[in-house]
Amino acid sequence: MDAVVGSLALLISGPMVGVEIAVAAFTNPVFARLPDDGFAQARSDGSRVLGKVMPFWYIGTLLVLIAAAVVTRDWYVITAAAVMAVVVLMTVTLMVPVNNRIGRWSGAVDASRDDARLWDRLHWRRVFLLVALYVLLVIGVVISAR
Repeated sequence: MDAVVGSLALLISGPMVGVEIAVAAFTNPVFARLPDDGFAQARSDGSRVLGKVMPFWYIGTLLVLIAAAVVTRDWYVITAAAVMAVVVLMTVTLMVPVNNRIGRWSGAVDASRDDARLWDRLHWRRVFLLVALYVLLVIGVVISAR
C-alpha cells in the first residue's frame, strides 16, 4: 500500500512541479519579450486557463500527499505534505488576487507589467517550495519502499 500511494503522489506532483518550472523558466520570460499587446493577451489568456485548471491539480496533490503521509508515516513525506499546504495557502492568499487581475486584462492599456513581475517573483518562490517538496517526497517514498 505504501508503494501505491507513494507512486501516486509522485505521479501527480511530478508533472505539476514540471509545469510550474516551465511556466517560470520558459513561458513567462518569452511572454515578457513580446510587445505590450501580445504580452497582455498571452499573460491574460495563460492566467485564465491555468487559473481554472491548477486549483484542482493543487488540491488533488495536497490530498494525495496527505494520504501518503498518513499511510507511510515517513517524516519526509509528512514534511512534503506540509510544504504543499504552505504552497496552497501562499497561492490562494498572495497569488490568486494578482492572477485574477492579470486574467482580466483586455489589452495593453489594462496590462501592468508590474503585476506580472510581482506574480513572477511570487511564482519563483512557489517553484522553489515545489522542488523542495518533490525532493522530500522522492526521499520519503524511497525510504518507505525499503
